[in-house]
Amino acid sequence: MTKLFYYGCYDKTSGHVMREARGGNSRTAFRFTHDNPWGMRIDGGLCPKGAQIEGKALIHYKDGWTALSFWDRSVDMRGNSNSNFLADGKFTFEQMVEFAYQNFPEVTRRYKFSIVPA
Repeated sequence: MTKLFYYGCYDKTSGHVMREARGGNSRTAFRFTHDNPWGMRIDGGLCPKGAQIEGKALIHYKDGWTALSFWDRSVDMRGNSNSNFLADGKFTFEQMVEFAYQNFPEVTRRYKFSIVPA
């Protein structure tokens, strides 16, 4: 089973947190906030540069992991609010979007935009 994580605003409160798919261990997810291959760059540093258009996403690969990163103001309306989906393994853009919708419906159901390549 692929390990999947989400980093961003998880619920209706602002503030970015790391969550593991399928009700995973919250302690593991908290540690992964800093221990993921990109470290704290996942907090906006992996999103497209320039205009912060919601849903315009980039995919990144590092140390056997894949990250799908994009600007997201579906909870926090301030600039620099972002979402990141991380998977243990190398996956395509389309696979990462599918993972996001299948494994984090509580996050993706609030999107009023599509996740598309930047």
